[in-house]
Amino acid sequence: MADSPIPKEIADEAARWFADRDSGLLEDETELNAWLNADPRHAQAFAEMEVVWSDLGGVTVPPALRASLAPPPPRLPSGLPSASVHPRRGLSRRWVPTALAASLALVVVVGAANDWPTRWRADAMTAPGEQRTIAMPDGSHILLNTRSAVAFDYAPGRRTVRLLKGEAAFTVAPDRRRPFTVEAGGGSTTALGTRFLVRTLDDGAQVSVTEHRVRVSVPAAQGRTAEVGEGQSIRYRGERGLGPLETGKVADADAWTQGFLTFEDRPLSEVVAELGRYHSGYLQVIGGDVRARRVSGVFNIHDPVGAIAKLQASLGLRSTRLTDRLIFIYS
Repeated sequence: MADSPIPKEIADEAARWFADRDSGLLEDETELNAWLNADPRHAQAFAEMEVVWSDLGGVTVPPALRASLAPPPPRLPSGLPSASVHPRRGLSRRWVPTALAASLALVVVVGAANDWPTRWRADAMTAPGEQRTIAMPDGSHILLNTRSAVAFDYAPGRRTVRLLKGEAAFTVAPDRRRPFTVEAGGGSTTALGTRFLVRTLDDGAQVSVTEHRVRVSVPAAQGRTAEVGEGQSIRYRGERGLGPLETGKVADADAWTQGFLTFEDRPLSEVVAELGRYHSGYLQVIGGDVRARRVSGVFNIHDPVGAIAKLQASLGLRSTRLTDRLIFIYS
C-alpha cells in the first residue's frame, strides 16, 4: 500500500532539519535523531527530502535573490549519523534553507497528487491541471476542476454527491422525486434549478449559482438555511454558519469552466497560489513586499507557466527555475 501524503507541518519541520544539517549548522545530532525516531512519518519526510535533493542538480542564484533571503537560522544541537548530502555548485549557503524547503514542498505536491486516502473514497478524481466532465445516469453533468474529487450516493429517493476536495460545476437534470444535493465542507447545497458551482474551503465551502436557485444548509449552525439565486454566491464555514449573500462574483467563480482565471486587485501571493492549483509542480513568491504586490488580469489555466511569465513581465519581476516544475519569483 502506498504511503499517505506527509502532513505539511511535518514536511516543513523536515525541511528545517535537513537545511540545518546540510548547510553545516548542526554540531550535535542528538536532537535530530530524537525527532526522526519520534514518528515514522518524520523519517519518511527526511528520507524523501534526501532523494529529491540528490536529484535536483545545480542552481545559480542571482545576487539580487541571494540578498533578499533571510539569514540562516541559529544553530541547533541535533544530528544524524552516517550519510550526508551536499548542495550542488553555484548554490549559495544562504539559499539552502529556502531551496530545501521548496524541494520538500515539491515532494508534498507530488504526494498530494496521489492522495491515496481521498482516492480510496472517491468515485472520480482529477490530477493537477486536469478537468473532467462526468455524465450521471439521471442526465445531470458534473464538470470537475483541477485537484478535485467527488463520491456519488444515488438511491431511489435521493441524488447525493459528496465533493471531497476542490471544486465542481453541476448541471442538474430536474427530478422532483429525487432531490439533487451536494455535500461539502460541513454543509449541503440542494438544487432548485439548473446550474451551480461548489468549491471547498479550509473549513467550509463557497456556492455560486449561474442558473435558477439552490438551497444551502449548514447543520452545525443550528440548521440555518438560505436560498441563493442566479448571479449570487455565498460562503459557509463550519460552526460559524452561512455568510452574507454576495453579487457580482459569480462570473469570476465560473471563469475556470471557460479556461481562464480573472483577478482584480489581488495580492500576488494569492494569484500565484491559485495558478499553482493548475500546475504540476511548485510555485513560490519570495519576499513579503513582492507577495503583497497587487495584481489584476486574466490568465489561461492551461498554461500556468506562461501566466507566471506574463506576471513577471507586467510587474518587472524575475524568477529562478529548476525546469518548469519548481519556480521561485522575486524582485
